[in-house]
Amino acid sequence: MDNVLKSKTRLTFIQIIFENLSTKNDIFQILKIFELNYKSTIVENFHNKEIIKFEFNSNFLNKLITFYYNYTKIDNYSDLIDRVIDFNRSFKKWDIINQSILLGSLSEISNIDKNKIKIVLNDYLNIGKSFVDDKEIGIINAILDKIIYEKK
Repeated sequence: MDNVLKSKTRLTFIQIIFENLSTKNDIFQILKIFELNYKSTIVENFHNKEIIKFEFNSNFLNKLITFYYNYTKIDNYSDLIDRVIDFNRSFKKWDIINQSILLGSLSEISNIDKNKIKIVLNDYLNIGKSFVDDKEIGIINAILDKIIYEKK
């Protein structure tokens, strides 16, 4: 699979996590809805009014969703994140999009070879720039760095 399709799949992954956190609906049900209703549809890019095809790799997306599901089944996953936060706002009080980007990143990074972590991390941070400002991307990056460093 090429890198552009991987990035588009990770973007879809973040969108599905966002919906899961927002609605509390079953993540696998949300995945089915995305597969049925959005794959290969034509959408307008808000930034430059360009028409683009909404595409993702279903097998890779299923793998990412399984990583996320397993990661969030850890009883204290938000406590693990809160331990590395240097400011006075717990993870559960973050904006949902920031939570989605961080959880998507952590769940995939926890399941890949260590030599691919920087590449995957950069992809999530670049995708995140579509949703949040540079300051928030910097915070997410700092937290990911701390968590990754702790695991070494």
